[in-house]
Amino acid sequence: MADPVTSEKSSLTIGKGSNKKNIFTATKVIGPNGTPPKYTTEIIKYDDASGSNPRTIAKTDENGKTEWTNNASKEDKRNKEAIKKASAQQTGTVTSDVTTNAAEKEALNNASGNKNLAQESNNKTDDAKTAAQEKTAKEGLGKALKDIESAKGTKEEGFGVHVFPTSLRFGEGGQDFLKIDMMKYEPRDMTGDANSGMLGLSDRKKDRTSIGTVVLPIPGGIQDSQAVSWSKDNMDATQIALANIALTAITEGMGAGADAFTQNIGNVTNSGGDVGKAVATKIAGMAAGAGNLMTRTTGAIMNPNMELLFNSPSLRSFSFSFLLAPRDKKEAESVIKIIRFFKQGMAPIRSKSRLFLRSPHTFRLAYKHKGLDPRAGKTNSSAKDHPFLNKFKECALNSFGVNYTPQGQYSTYEDGVMTSYQMSMGFQELTPVYNDDYGNDAFPNEIGF
Repeated sequence: MADPVTSEKSSLTIGKGSNKKNIFTATKVIGPNGTPPKYTTEIIKYDDASGSNPRTIAKTDENGKTEWTNNASKEDKRNKEAIKKASAQQTGTVTSDVTTNAAEKEALNNASGNKNLAQESNNKTDDAKTAAQEKTAKEGLGKALKDIESAKGTKEEGFGVHVFPTSLRFGEGGQDFLKIDMMKYEPRDMTGDANSGMLGLSDRKKDRTSIGTVVLPIPGGIQDSQAVSWSKDNMDATQIALANIALTAITEGMGAGADAFTQNIGNVTNSGGDVGKAVATKIAGMAAGAGNLMTRTTGAIMNPNMELLFNSPSLRSFSFSFLLAPRDKKEAESVIKIIRFFKQGMAPIRSKSRLFLRSPHTFRLAYKHKGLDPRAGKTNSSAKDHPFLNKFKECALNSFGVNYTPQGQYSTYEDGVMTSYQMSMGFQELTPVYNDDYGNDAFPNEIGF
């Protein structure tokens, strides 16, 4: 039996918050003993880094089972996993001093817990690899397209801030306005899995930085309309029975499905009277391809259990029309930039290779109630949203039209700028409005979406 070897002292941080502190421990390795070789270890705790007041707080047998001594405090036991992990690492530093062959190293690993640490590390590595593979699979082609280099001349930022009319007043004592931010299109990621209880697509980040802004007065005739699709659905008794058979077969196996079929047929056969005859006739008609056999023979139909069922949500659309009549050279420049802003922003983006087309930029709209001047850079997308008009979800610009002669005749200023432009826009939200978008607080003093 070799003399025991004690590792160097090491500092370990335990506890949380105000209870966090450092303790100092070392590990004594005893062995090898007998054949096959066996080791035991002892965890020694000190009062400080100098090694004062050493005492054994735990002993570990040859199988790695730890028994805490009377010297171990409640705090030690609360942090036992961290202390045991530190001990296993300390043991690793003296392995070469107490082992001479592979059998002794394996025995020491069993006693110290290093074998479990190695397995834990392998598991974490495997989990990390799996997570990385899943992430790569989820991002898929969307991630590849996102990284594709755009064609030369593509504008993806720096659209600027444009206000019309330039005399629009902001802030307290100012006027309400419509703020339209342009955003780089961001696809939604698949999130969760069936086992986690969440499976779907993530929400887009609402605080993304805009790549350009247009501010316009709120036009007349603004409105919004929400709709959801409902449709009628029928399911008579035979369809319910067949659905039950199919569901049983899927969830419990084909044998259970066959039993359900036999039971349902037996119920029909044994029910007797008009009910049994009617159901049997219905099933026979279905089998023979004569769907109206029951009506022909009995003059009745099976109760269809008709019900109106929810089918799908819908996407809201918004239309705006603005008459832009510049009064001076500065406003004329703003009008031209605003028209260019929307025309280029809504255009699809070609890849440099011309092999792919990426989605156009999207738009974030908001009615602002005496909001701050966006040119000052002191506001964000949610500041001073108008509480008594509808909010918008992120939108695509589906249509954009310009009438260069809205007055019915050709008219320009001396530099060639038209005296007025009629600008028409059609936006559609990227995602439907859901109940949870409004929140579940007591009704606030605002309309919301």
